[in-house]
Amino acid sequence: MALMEKAAGQGHAWAMFRLAFIHSQRKEHETAVKWYTMGAEAGLPPAMFNLGVKIDQGEGVAAPDYPAAAGWYRRAADAGHGGAAHNLSNVYSVGRGRVSLGTSTRPTLNRRTESLRHYERSR
Repeated sequence: MALMEKAAGQGHAWAMFRLAFIHSQRKEHETAVKWYTMGAEAGLPPAMFNLGVKIDQGEGVAAPDYPAAAGWYRRAADAGHGGAAHNLSNVYSVGRGRVSLGTSTRPTLNRRTESLRHYERSR
C-alpha cells in the first residue's frame, strides 16, 4: 500500500482510485471519499462514478447530496461511463433532492445508457 500511496501522491489517478477502493472495502468511507475526489478531479471516470455513488449514498460525507452526486455521474457519463449514465438516469427519474429533468430528456438518457452498456459488453 505504501507504493500505491507514493504513486497517488505523485498524481497517478489509478493509484488514487485503487486506494479509495481499498479504503471503501475497509469501511473507511471518509478516506475513500478523499481519494475518489482526487481521482475524479484528475479526470478518471471510474473515480467520478464511485465518488457519485458515495455522495448519493451518504457514505463518507455529512449527508447525501443528490445534486452533487448527479454532477459527478454526469461528468463520468460524459466521459463514457455506462454505470454513471444509468445512475444519472435514475437520479433524474425519481427527482431525488430536487434533481429533475423534463420527461423528454429521460428517454435520451435511457438510450444513452443502453448504448454505453452495449459498448462496454463488446470490448
